[in-house]
Amino acid sequence: MKRVGKKGEGKWEKISWDEAYTTIANKFQEIIRTDGSEAIIPYSYSGNLGIINNYGVPFRFWSKLGATNLERAVCSDAGKPATKYTYGQTAGIDPESYARTKLFVSWGINHAATNVHAIKFINQARDNGAKLVEVNPVRTPLGSQADLLIQPKPGTDAALALGMMNVIIQEGLYDKDFVANYTLGFDKLVEKVKQYPVDKVAQITGVPAQTIIDFARMYATTKPAIIRVGYGMQRNTNGGRMVRAISLLPALVGMVGVDGGGYVYINGDYWAFDWKALQRPDLVGDRKLRSVNMNEIGKALLGETKETKGKPIKALFVYNSNPLAISTNTNLIKKGLLREDLFTVVVDPFITDTADYADILLPAATFFEYEDVNQDYLGWYVRLNLPAIPALGEAKSNLEIFAELAKRMGFPEDCFKESAADVIKLALKSGNPLFEGITYDALRERHWMKIKLGTPFADRKFKTPSGKVEFYSEALGKAGFDPVAEHIPPGEGEEKTPQLYAKYPIRFLTPATKNFISSQFHNLSYIKEIYEGPIVFINPADAKQRGISTGQWVYAFNDRGKVRLQAKVSEAVKPGVAMSAKAPWHKYSPEGTNINALAPDALGDMGGVSTYHTNLVQIAKA
Repeated sequence: MKRVGKKGEGKWEKISWDEAYTTIANKFQEIIRTDGSEAIIPYSYSGNLGIINNYGVPFRFWSKLGATNLERAVCSDAGKPATKYTYGQTAGIDPESYARTKLFVSWGINHAATNVHAIKFINQARDNGAKLVEVNPVRTPLGSQADLLIQPKPGTDAALALGMMNVIIQEGLYDKDFVANYTLGFDKLVEKVKQYPVDKVAQITGVPAQTIIDFARMYATTKPAIIRVGYGMQRNTNGGRMVRAISLLPALVGMVGVDGGGYVYINGDYWAFDWKALQRPDLVGDRKLRSVNMNEIGKALLGETKETKGKPIKALFVYNSNPLAISTNTNLIKKGLLREDLFTVVVDPFITDTADYADILLPAATFFEYEDVNQDYLGWYVRLNLPAIPALGEAKSNLEIFAELAKRMGFPEDCFKESAADVIKLALKSGNPLFEGITYDALRERHWMKIKLGTPFADRKFKTPSGKVEFYSEALGKAGFDPVAEHIPPGEGEEKTPQLYAKYPIRFLTPATKNFISSQFHNLSYIKEIYEGPIVFINPADAKQRGISTGQWVYAFNDRGKVRLQAKVSEAVKPGVAMSAKAPWHKYSPEGTNINALAPDALGDMGGVSTYHTNLVQIAKA
């Protein structure tokens, strides 16, 4: 369809695929002639997780075109380098090994909303006598059942981890053999944790000193033990530092390379596909293309980043995402999408918030309708995705859309003519031993296959510069951080921004909900029937101070925007903290906006990650 009304009105006229392709190709060619290929930018993320249709063939098109590179850093990109500084890789243990642990620590993750399939293994461990600890500023369903629930002030987890290590070292509870033989910089760690005595850590975190001591002793003496770190915690200005500090704990107590023990953040290192064959970065050639961080897309659309000042973005191509619902500082994004000189294409199964601002809207097929191969962020399986039904209506897969656009743009490379099966076969020919025996034919027969790995780090070999677990990392120091670990207060708060804190004294958290996957499903009628939001959880002390009771409509607001929410007074959050789940669509929300209007577009300390949770607001009755 093509837009016939004003941007944002959602008024459309049906057109043919031929007209759509011709319009897009002609506009792209015009922009390239007048402004250069970098004036075109793609925007995509994980609305589709197919190796072909998300991580693969679209990149071939953008490389050949020479579009601006989008830094896709919204999700987990602070925790990745933080974990690598310690272990040399991000990948951790098999989630199925949770069932064999004696202590499971859920640190900064709501398994009931974002990791439901892992609860089965956690419960198996608990049935066998394992203890459960939850560390989270918000009391989650799993936290309500935990043997020990710890609710630190948001952004203070590094101090908590360093305080625990202080106790473990002082009381001699660390694994002396593992530390002596397989770690680097223990002496530096000893000196560092002296700066974090328990009483000081209790002041920083709001966690009672005795609770910190009890947690440290429990973790050090219960074996095997697992720490699972969530992604939400590192979406802070100090998020990388927090993950780095926590990652040191398993090595200190020898819980590395042990079945039923260990550390897990994200298992993306086990995606052993042939990425060069999939994405064809060689098609860029000798061109040096600019990059834009997706967390600053609003600024970029308005020419307010250093990369876009004087070199405006003239075309935006959105697929596998709905940035107006899920990105940060969405009022700024909306302002950018309203630009009359911005040519916007949206590819989606549904007419999303972002789609309402498109000039051309293309119907995307769902994973039920095409062939692809998948691997998830945590599990150790490669799965073939075969179509369950033919594509409905006029919907097409990304593979088909980008192949036809490449043809219209005159791209001659044979890679744009490959079928789904062709691409899958190429992707699986990486030669990586993890994928031994995993072929297209084998997947056609078996549908899913587990990678061959065993117990990670059982050989005590690490991909760090020293070949050991690094308590002290020269690379971390060279990157401008404390080479061991450190607590740095969040970028918005009483310590860093006291004047802002006086104006907006509530730390606003926006984690996942059981009802959506980010913004997906909010438009479905049966989801809208059971969705209880938009709700904001507020502590009784904060509610009383503001005259707020459960069920009342309130505004959460800051300098970035204002959102109307329904109050739920609850001790699930501590005083000074409020929580509202991400990411309902604007068009189905009160007053046509959602919580991400309040979210900062500042970048985190590592990896250019998003900082949704470094977010101060005020709450008042509507």
